[in-house]
Amino acid sequence: MKNYEIEMNQVLNVLNETGALKHCIVAGSWAMYFYEHIFDSFVPREETTDLDIFLPNPKNASALDLSKRMRDIDYIEHKDYLTGKTTFLSGTGFTIEFLTTPDRTLSNTLAIPGMSIVAEALPKMAPAGWNYIEIKHNNIMLKVVSPVSFVLQKLLINSERTPEYKKEKDIEAVKYVLSFIKISGKYYDELINALDAYPKKWKRAIIKTLEQYNISLDRFK
Repeated sequence: MKNYEIEMNQVLNVLNETGALKHCIVAGSWAMYFYEHIFDSFVPREETTDLDIFLPNPKNASALDLSKRMRDIDYIEHKDYLTGKTTFLSGTGFTIEFLTTPDRTLSNTLAIPGMSIVAEALPKMAPAGWNYIEIKHNNIMLKVVSPVSFVLQKLLINSERTPEYKKEKDIEAVKYVLSFIKISGKYYDELINALDAYPKKWKRAIIKTLEQYNISLDRFK
């Protein structure tokens, strides 16, 4: 087991022990780590140093002494000077970031009083809260963004990603997860239905990215 896997599991245990985990959805590239639970022969790709934790219902999110428990496993709490956004960093560079969706103020960050943190607020994260899977991992129940939402969100934000290598890395991940979705009746149908239900502007952006990278959504192609 690699060090980042160990750190990821430590953080999930802390979130579980503090009561935060029931409010959380694992998002971003680390979601792929858990798809081996639902796809045969799925092999997680290269790990990243960022663990994204999505909070779909920030008003209800709460945790008991989260900052203290993170310090107990040698993480430093960092508050961004300009935005107030909270991150936790380990000595190895592993970073925990919290994401949510904007409130009526449309601010780029949102305070989560029940967890004593400030999360980054991203409108395009909303589908992750509608579409997630639940798995048992190391004897804890865990919510993970669905492979369908994972693929569509990566496609949706690709044009906004910088630098260029991050765009390419995301597309490689999309192609890999999509190859499993295409041979799954359940997730393939879910992908097509989800894309049709997206706002027109989002749908156009996704289709543009698909065309740019010559990715077909036809089954088995």
